[in-house]
Amino acid sequence: MRPKVLLVLCCIALPAIAQADAGLQLVLEETLAAARERDQLPAVAALVQIDGRIEAEAALGVRALGHPEKVTLDDRWHIGSDTKAFTSTMIARLVERHVMSFDDTLATAFPSLAQDMDPAYRNVTVTQLLSHTAGLPALTDDKELPEFLAVIQTVEGVREQRAAIARNYLTTPPASKSGEFAYSNLGFILAGAIAEARTGKTWEQLIRELVFEPLGIRNTGFGVPGNAGKVDEPWGHEEVAGKLVPIDPARVDADNPLALGPAGTINIALRDWVLFAQDQLDGAHGHGKLLKPETYQTLQTPVTGNYALGWGAKLGPDGVPLLLTHSGSNGFWVADIRIMPLHNMIFLTVTNAGNEAANEAVRDIRKPLNDRLKPFE
Repeated sequence: MRPKVLLVLCCIALPAIAQADAGLQLVLEETLAAARERDQLPAVAALVQIDGRIEAEAALGVRALGHPEKVTLDDRWHIGSDTKAFTSTMIARLVERHVMSFDDTLATAFPSLAQDMDPAYRNVTVTQLLSHTAGLPALTDDKELPEFLAVIQTVEGVREQRAAIARNYLTTPPASKSGEFAYSNLGFILAGAIAEARTGKTWEQLIRELVFEPLGIRNTGFGVPGNAGKVDEPWGHEEVAGKLVPIDPARVDADNPLALGPAGTINIALRDWVLFAQDQLDGAHGHGKLLKPETYQTLQTPVTGNYALGWGAKLGPDGVPLLLTHSGSNGFWVADIRIMPLHNMIFLTVTNAGNEAANEAVRDIRKPLNDRLKPFE
């Protein structure tokens, strides 16, 4: 399946910033232009926020190869598995409202399935779903797609599809040992299904009501951005015979099925995405808008290795995250987020291509910025 999650933990220096760097905008523009030319990307965009202020942002290229429309700073980008942090945050809000608990087990969350559920899943918790330690199949490979599609095609409605996914996968043996890290999109789909069962609302409604609206996030949506047949937003691109080909939003396979939503279907403009990132950064310092300080700490503290709940995380000696990170792709886009609470800095990088060159470009874009910002020693 296309949502190949690109979780890359911190390999970058953490810069110390005393004041805004007047040359940062130029460095960003030059870096993006060089990456786009070198890797033949249709478009690339990035944003740098420091101390709560956007210090540099740029969007270069075209929305779709073969079309003249240029990307803009207001365009939406598919962020793939970076959606997971939104899902974890939404569930954390429900936890604070006592609608559900991080300690809820699958047996209690899906009581009608408990008897038929594989015994290995019965005591798996919501925390394990959100930290990839539930033992579920990955659902990140095209070979897994036929079974997934067969399940969701049996029912109408996205809530019903996610419930059907739970029935199908929880009644079969685990793919790995519970408690061990094994990346799984299914874990987030099931967490979303639990939230839906408890509230009677879809995951999409819950994300809008509990995350987007309180933070003032408006330029966003689910699935492929833009309208079918129009080049009013960036299109994704796939590599065919060594060349990138634009994917019209009208194509049935332009994105993964909506049922996969909690694991990776948000599209969003950079200026709106940074509102979410800033709240997570503020939360790391104990004063976020959405959650209590202890709940942010739960979200941002690794459960195993360097993965927390929807975040790759690296903690400092005082328990405050040095880095919160994630990367995502549905095979046609790449998006990357880096939050550095110690230095009040956020990097967002996106491109509307999903090949390996796009992955490399997103990784390479950060280095000149780090050099310009005088890495912390």
